Amino acid sequence: MNEEKNIEPKLVQYIIDRQEIALPMALLKQKMILEAENALNSTDPLIVSHFFKNVSKNLDGYVSSEDIIKLTKKLKELSMNEKFKQKISEDDKRIIKFLVENTSLTNLDIIEIMGQEYFTIQVAEELEETKDLPNTIKMALFLWCFVNIYEIILINVDRRLFAYIKNNNIKESNNIKRFLDIDRKEHKDHATAGLINKVFCEILDLKEENNSIFGKGSKPKLIRNKISHSNIFYDTEENKIKLSNGEEYSIEDFLNEYYALFNFLMEWINIGLGKELDDKIIFNTLKKTFHALSSHYLRIERGDPLKRGFYSYIIKIKKEAGVEDE
Repeated sequence: MNEEKNIEPKLVQYIIDRQEIALPMALLKQKMILEAENALNSTDPLIVSHFFKNVSKNLDGYVSSEDIIKLTKKLKELSMNEKFKQKISEDDKRIIKFLVENTSLTNLDIIEIMGQEYFTIQVAEELEETKDLPNTIKMALFLWCFVNIYEIILINVDRRLFAYIKNNNIKESNNIKRFLDIDRKEHKDHATAGLINKVFCEILDLKEENNSIFGKGSKPKLIRNKISHSNIFYDTEENKIKLSNGEEYSIEDFLNEYYALFNFLMEWINIGLGKELDDKIIFNTLKKTFHALSSHYLRIERGDPLKRGFYSYIIKIKKEAGVEDE
């Protein structure tokens, strides 16, 4: 950590919030974040390239290996825990098979997902370990975690589906047109779970009431929508999660649906990789990712129009992020 100066990484946070670069913030050391801020703040693509090259060569100094090992260990524990083991439905398997065979998760996508998963697992573990925190607050945070994981899935499935439809000249039905017309500029929006479900129904010949996590009557989708619209609450007397439509879940049933989302993500990643995700894969993925970022910014440095464009881009987002020049 920089002792000389208390740097607030506004620029890095702003770029990540806009999803223009995926860094697994929960797995990064403070040194990484501060040096990334300084490199981007320089407006010099060569400095940024050197920074990512150094990170790739000295990964242990910038990424928390302990947290990565803890993440993969926890994911394995969850996958083997019979108490909260929610099997992947046959319709989810069809969707995952389609995604693996027709699209791909990039290294950046995988580390973005891992960072978010680690963060939500951290929150869940700390909630379980904190004895004096009221259950109402615990459940409020669990509900937030639920939405967070579902959003990761929606965003990544939306990206894959959009690319697939554009690259394969899929016949544009009303649902496909609605899907393509969504404003995805600067990653501002993505399709709803309902629309994604309708697109999958057309592509995979599924019924709308399918058993996937996107299905018309799926519990994860219903819970996520109720949370997003504040139509869900925790009943302290009965120790249950209750929805405005009258449905209710025991805490164990709710956690079953919560971990079902983890299982969907891990099944997608593991099948795509052709093997079970472990800490070595994450380390190698991070190395490759930071090396690729270094090469990307080096190409920008060597192309004058690109270099000027990068300078203008950084100046623009510095203003938007409220970063003042010294």
